[in-house]
Amino acid sequence: MKNQDEIVVIGGGVIGISTAYYLKKQNLAVTLLEKNTICSGASHGNAGLISCENFIPMAAPGAVKQGLRWLADADSPFSIKPRLDLDLLRWLIQFGAACRKKPMLKTLSVLKRMKEVGSGLFDELMSSHHIECDHDRKGRLVLYKDSAHFEEGIETARFLQEYGINSQILDKTAVREKEPNLTSAVVGGIYYSEYVHVTPDRFVHSLARLVEEQGGILKTKTEVIGFETKGQRISKVITTRGDLYPDQVVLAAGAWSPIVGRDLGLKIPIQPAKGYSITVKRPDSCPGFSLDLADDKVAVTPMGDRLRFSSTLELNGYDLSINRRRIAATRRAVSSYLSGMEDLDLIEIWSGLRPNTPDTLPLIGRSKSFDNLILATGHDMLGMTHSLITGKIVSQIIMNETPVIDLAPFRPERFD
Repeated sequence: MKNQDEIVVIGGGVIGISTAYYLKKQNLAVTLLEKNTICSGASHGNAGLISCENFIPMAAPGAVKQGLRWLADADSPFSIKPRLDLDLLRWLIQFGAACRKKPMLKTLSVLKRMKEVGSGLFDELMSSHHIECDHDRKGRLVLYKDSAHFEEGIETARFLQEYGINSQILDKTAVREKEPNLTSAVVGGIYYSEYVHVTPDRFVHSLARLVEEQGGILKTKTEVIGFETKGQRISKVITTRGDLYPDQVVLAAGAWSPIVGRDLGLKIPIQPAKGYSITVKRPDSCPGFSLDLADDKVAVTPMGDRLRFSSTLELNGYDLSINRRRIAATRRAVSSYLSGMEDLDLIEIWSGLRPNTPDTLPLIGRSKSFDNLILATGHDMLGMTHSLITGKIVSQIIMNETPVIDLAPFRPERFD
């Protein structure tokens, strides 16, 4: 049956669910399509950061040099699978261009504004609804074993003060007063008080329930396999469980967005970046804060009765296989910072694909190719952080309202 007032959202991760939530707040008819289950992709196993204070983008000066050094180390937090892939080559060239100081500073200002608006939307959501997600406002402690890296971290903290981000520098004694369960290897730390984190799957499923309570339709195990178009409009969305005839389409399929968009002739500049997480039952030695093990690029996040270690970035295409060597490296890293982490009760080892753009900023806005297509994808490693502001922006685009933030930096075709 045709429903020309319907908005179809493709993707059941935190971006798609947040978008559906804000569309339902506008009393719009929404059907969300997910090829697996809600929150089955990158939204499931991440570090759960809702408010992130160190918003320096991955595309920053020095990133290329550091990445090349890491490539020579099989246990490093970064790797690229050697292959002939023109899209990857193009992405790497664009990433290198974004690592210059001037574009990085522009991106930094945008991320700061997104943090401000996003934090307000999260507070509004939590005060308006009962969201069970283990949200924690204790802040985040960045830990260092290497004195030179610690000095670099202090420089970063002082730089972020120019953007209104305050932090506390902790020497070897002070950092142990903050978190007693540290090994002797830790030389210092930096405490950022305004970090907020949640258990990501609980957050997404709670938001999904709100969407359904407001009349939204969530269709899982429903894969989009093609489209039909008339002129510059998408007239039909073809799925494994029937066809839909939408008025508007929102592509929010994360790392899978380039594959979904191929049938429309779109070249979406996203590389799938595999990350891992290890989730264990909360031990007696559980840290009291969310931690960033800075020298090894590992996030440690207490989540209710669980503890999660998140790490690595692999540009290996759509390969979701578990690299046991990298899991072992993450476990060694955690034990080198924290005591009592050797015999833990494992719940899950997980891998997922993050949708990385060359400049770290997401793709949000109407497509030049199709009048009724909106992209909401490419959130890099900040999907949880930028989920609510993205959903809000998409609803404002559809309602022809002035967006809460300037959309120019997010133009989907900015790399053309």
